[in-house]
Amino acid sequence: MSDEVLAGRYQLEQELGRGGMATVFLAMDLRLSRRVAVKVMHPGEDGRRSERFRREAELAASLKHPNVLEVHDFGEDAVRGPFLVCEWVQGESLRELARRLAPVPPEVAAVLGWELARALEAAHSRGVVHRDVKPENVLVSKGGPLKLADFGIAALADQERLTSTGAVTGSLAYMAPERIDTGAWSPASDVYAVGVILFELCTGTTPHAGQGSAHLAVSVMTRDAPPLCEVAPGTPEPFGALVDRCLARDPRARPVDGVELAACLEAAVQQLVGPPSEASRRFFLGPEAYAAGWREARFQRLLTEGRALLSTGEGARAARLLNEALTLKPGSSEVLALLRARPKSGRAKSGRAKVLGGSALLVGLLGALVLWGWHSRGDATSGMTSEAPVVRPPAEAAALPDEQNSPEAMLQDPRTDALEPAPPEPPTFPPIAARASRTEAVSGGVPRRGGTSVPAGTKRGPPRSDRSLPAAPGSEAVASEPPASDAQGPATQTSPPTGTPPPQAQGYATLSVVTRPWAEVFVDGQSRGYTPRVREVRLTPGTHRLRFDNPLCDVLEEDLHVAAGETVKRELVLQVRKAEVVIFAPEGARVFVDGTQVGVAPLREPVKLTHGSHVFSARGAAGEIIRKDFDVVAGERTEVDLGGGP
Repeated sequence: MSDEVLAGRYQLEQELGRGGMATVFLAMDLRLSRRVAVKVMHPGEDGRRSERFRREAELAASLKHPNVLEVHDFGEDAVRGPFLVCEWVQGESLRELARRLAPVPPEVAAVLGWELARALEAAHSRGVVHRDVKPENVLVSKGGPLKLADFGIAALADQERLTSTGAVTGSLAYMAPERIDTGAWSPASDVYAVGVILFELCTGTTPHAGQGSAHLAVSVMTRDAPPLCEVAPGTPEPFGALVDRCLARDPRARPVDGVELAACLEAAVQQLVGPPSEASRRFFLGPEAYAAGWREARFQRLLTEGRALLSTGEGARAARLLNEALTLKPGSSEVLALLRARPKSGRAKSGRAKVLGGSALLVGLLGALVLWGWHSRGDATSGMTSEAPVVRPPAEAAALPDEQNSPEAMLQDPRTDALEPAPPEPPTFPPIAARASRTEAVSGGVPRRGGTSVPAGTKRGPPRSDRSLPAAPGSEAVASEPPASDAQGPATQTSPPTGTPPPQAQGYATLSVVTRPWAEVFVDGQSRGYTPRVREVRLTPGTHRLRFDNPLCDVLEEDLHVAAGETVKRELVLQVRKAEVVIFAPEGARVFVDGTQVGVAPLREPVKLTHGSHVFSARGAAGEIIRKDFDVVAGERTEVDLGGGP
């Protein structure tokens, strides 16, 4: 390979890596006598792919920032085809660095995240969205800094397949939900990917780990990421909250772009380790020593907090922190000693105390019953025995018939029965037979507040306070609970017979909803959640106003009349909004979009196109052609200048 020279200038030396659409080589720039990385496109690609490859090279070359991999040149070899020349980073990928430093302290993750956000800040400020941020595309040079590579290039094949076939390919774990659902992307999509990377650095796993791409895609679209501070106890709260915000399913809830993300991470790093630039410099001078220092500090913090929780009897919370400390120092004798010595939870103690107390009461009750029965038998047969009858005071004799049926009487010692007078006003209790019949009445059900019961096996929903409305697509809550006055009767309501629906389910209609793409479901102006997670919505009988809302689609509204007990199904396809494109071209030039003529310049009206990538071209009177690729966003207006701009 050392004899192969691309375009008469770049001598290939060795292969560094191979991807889905290109191979990367280490090469020598014969003109400038420096080593470079050359990305050569795989043979057999069509002309449109080559044009997009060239355009992405131009975009990347326009970004000049210390945290962005520098692009030196773009060309085409007669044998190899199109190629891209970048600076050669002597170091490793972020994936390799994370494996070497694992477990990565949150302080280190924050510093790395700040460096990565600065690269996105530079890109987003120029309107460039990366679309494929992942650890393999982040390079860490020896001595620093961190550099983001493959600006949009690695995502080209994925984007084309996604828009042409609807198939989801590529790095699913780092894709934002809106990309998986509709193919839409924005700076907030890159922010989501950074959130996944930060989560993975701190925990060793991505937020949505699933078996197979289909399971993973559904999880990303329908489930909230677990809070970082719960998965990695001891993570500083402000940093954990920022990562959680980056991982919001609704892009509107995330930092809007790399500019805002860089500012947020800069504040987090400042709070955790001091000035970000100085912390970054110290880290890259010695990553292992820097990470080890923060691991030790975190270990001591977890140990101190765990010991403090143990002293207050909070054994369960202490165990979580101490187990996290063991991941930093496996086999630590100090941590293991604290775990062995930790007291059982107060709830367990209380439960055992209740069990022991109840057992003692039961034993005493049974013993008293036996003795009372023996004593009564002795009274009934006194004429047949040689023993003298027991003499009772008159007051006790008057109270005896009722007292024998009371708990107090059953727990009295019969040996002192004749010596102790009855209480002047004994408390009244229902007879044993009455108590037994009431117990039998509820033995087949679960007691409820207000004296009612639910048949055994009846499923009960969560409390009303637990059914909060979601803030992102695919929320767990599927419908808000009806008003309490309608959902259940008064406290004296009797239990329904077995086999009949519970009272709160009677008298309502059910709306079954399926939409494509996702939508927020509103009923009478109130949000009921997001599809695809929301499946059924309970409605009161009557007419309701339904609205299905997705920022990239036309709002769909309708009136729906339902009757009690009715089930209505709605399977809807929302119309994705067209993008409006204003095309400027030399006067008299014919204007084409994706090879189809749309008019002659100047065009009087914007051209409406589908969301995604399009090829724009203008052919002048002399036959000259100007061609550009642009990605347009549904519902937004884009200007394309083909040489006739204002």
